[in-house]
Amino acid sequence: MRQGIGHINLNELHEIAFINTNYMDTTINLRLGADVKLQLEELASYNIQTLSQYLRELLTDHVLDHNEVDDEFFIDIPDSVEIFKSNEQKPKRYEQSYDFTYLLTWIFYKSMNPQDFNNKTLLTSIKNRVELVINESSFSQELKLEFVKILNDLNRFLVEPNYEHKQFFFSTTNHPLSFDYFRLMDEIWAIKY
Repeated sequence: MRQGIGHINLNELHEIAFINTNYMDTTINLRLGADVKLQLEELASYNIQTLSQYLRELLTDHVLDHNEVDDEFFIDIPDSVEIFKSNEQKPKRYEQSYDFTYLLTWIFYKSMNPQDFNNKTLLTSIKNRVELVINESSFSQELKLEFVKILNDLNRFLVEPNYEHKQFFFSTTNHPLSFDYFRLMDEIWAIKY
């Protein structure tokens, strides 16, 4: 419980409430089922109290507990924060994974050879890796949009029928759907491990 300016010591308030019970002049009437009244009377007698005393204490405690300021509503901001202990490894980001390295190899290979003769299963696994970059990497939004170009081109490539010289457009220079390889390299080189 916090004390200070604007806060009330609730323990003192609780004691004051019980000291002043003899001076209470407000009455509350309520209807209860007979079985509930019987149970309340048993609880009161177990606590060696009248029903009124028992209910008064029960309601007062409930109101005081409800109004109590919990520590969970306050944030204690420390002077410094240690995010990772020295003996713990940092969690791996997707761009540090083997899957991402695999994807990079394929993307740069497509810049040298935009045609593809792989089966749909392999291309679907590449597509899943591209979706992971878009959804789970820490890259900028601009670079993620570049990966959306690859994703769209993969989708097109997968649904189009096979034909001679079928190729990807994202890896072709001066095409409206060209992937920005330089943006990718800049962001990869800027990653701090």
